[in-house]
Amino acid sequence: MIEKKDNHYNLDDVGLYDAAKENEKMMRSLKEEGEILGEKKGIKKGAKQREKSIAKSMLDKKMDIPLISELTGLSEKQIASLR
Repeated sequence: MIEKKDNHYNLDDVGLYDAAKENEKMMRSLKEEGEILGEKKGIKKGAKQREKSIAKSMLDKKMDIPLISELTGLSEKQIASLR
């Protein structure tokens, strides 16, 4: 039980708040979150590059742009810019 004496709490009962430790925990958590978000962004970017590479190969094989668009999910404008 925490005792209150003269409008003050006994710090041994309440426990000390270590701001430096809390800041370190928060910074570590934010860093980990940033790494996860960066990894997800990198995966999406890589997937988009792969789609463009496949579309370019299809163009080289004289496939129709509307069909390439349907198969890759890229817009016809994006595909036309690959020429």
